[in-house]
Amino acid sequence: MEKIIIDIGSGNIKGYFINKDAEIKNIFLKSIMFKKNFSKENGISEEDKKELIKAIKEIKDEKPETPIYTYATSVFRMLSAENLHNLQKEMQEKLAIQFNVISQKEEEEYIAKAVGNIEEIKEPYLICCVGGSSTEMIIVKNGEIIEKLTEEFATGDVLRKFPQTAEDKADIDINFVYDYIENNFKKFPKTKCKYAIFTGFQLMCNLVTENKMNANTFFTKKEIPYYLTVEEFYKNNENLLKNISLNSLKEKHSKDPNFMNGIRGASLITSYILNKIGARIYFPSDLNMIDGIVNSLK
Repeated sequence: MEKIIIDIGSGNIKGYFINKDAEIKNIFLKSIMFKKNFSKENGISEEDKKELIKAIKEIKDEKPETPIYTYATSVFRMLSAENLHNLQKEMQEKLAIQFNVISQKEEEEYIAKAVGNIEEIKEPYLICCVGGSSTEMIIVKNGEIIEKLTEEFATGDVLRKFPQTAEDKADIDINFVYDYIENNFKKFPKTKCKYAIFTGFQLMCNLVTENKMNANTFFTKKEIPYYLTVEEFYKNNENLLKNISLNSLKEKHSKDPNFMNGIRGASLITSYILNKIGARIYFPSDLNMIDGIVNSLK
């Protein structure tokens, strides 16, 4: 059955059309930093809520006869019962859709299923998604999840603390940002991993910054065609912070230029995780929760 799935994270809204053969087509992407204006008392801001409703309506109007399923994550789990009820009621009244917030466990499982089992890697490897409000870290060995945890800290936090990371040229001491990340990561996997697979548009970010990458000779998976050594990644990361114009990246990503506002923060968190986990090889991918959802439906 054809369907539309909307992934509503803390930093963006992604819309996908799923055809009868379970093939995924990206139909919508819009950046909204929900966590930036979030408050415990009121939840997401009125302005962000209006943008959310507008985005869902735009997706719905494109294929009005196709059923829509929403998967809201992270910051939406932080809503009070009253604020969530009011938001769900408003979604039903204005858009005639059920606004579904998934659990942390479900999100972790979908991310793991998006990548699947990498049979060629016999030792533990990391699957990581650096989002807008949370960072999921999953350790897999021989197809089994042996450790998983989520840190309620991600790109949106770095962007809020260091808004200059979203300026054209980031005039900032990288060490200050690393110290901030270190002080806010309260949880971390105990298992060390040589290999680390990152999901959530990390491949696209490496391509848009024109980073030189190596053909993946470790395993065969068309969604993960490249790798970098951590030394190569660190060098690229420094270049992103010191030399690359953010405006030039926004021009290349004209469909949703504001998505690039978080690229430096996400890259710095990725760098921190690679170092902390003891990784030597970094695999960027554009696999997302949607891939895990569709794999679960097959």
